[in-house]
Amino acid sequence: MATWITIEVEDLYAYLVAAQVDILRRGALAKQQGDPVEGVIGDIVLRIRAQIASNRKNVLSQRPYAIPPELKAEACILILEVAQSRIPGLKLTADQVRLADQARLQLQRVVNGEVAISVPDDRLLDVQQSISIVHSRPKAATAFQLRGF
Repeated sequence: MATWITIEVEDLYAYLVAAQVDILRRGALAKQQGDPVEGVIGDIVLRIRAQIASNRKNVLSQRPYAIPPELKAEACILILEVAQSRIPGLKLTADQVRLADQARLQLQRVVNGEVAISVPDDRLLDVQQSISIVHSRPKAATAFQLRGF
């Protein structure tokens, strides 16, 4: 079992030059608009969790924005890809496109069960896992039971 992680804005600095991350966070903002990268992080993480959950053998963490630590790089790369698309002047490099494609491929391998992910310490049990179904055969009523004895 492993502790799943949440992706923070600071994690993105390991995957892109700091000045570029800062532009993604502060460039082309409307008045009163907060950091758009934070929203992108949430969206991508939820998409990754949905992909993980699509394979019933995988188990999610109870924390709604937690992902397996081994998918941190994939999450950060996909977050940066989406974040860069909001600023028209910033184009993805060939390396960034390749990395994003590899990240999507790795997630598909997880979905297909080709790559195992860690089981979270705080497993989220779905309804089918948490309820045991008891089957019993219907019992025929006897004449004795029908008379009320």
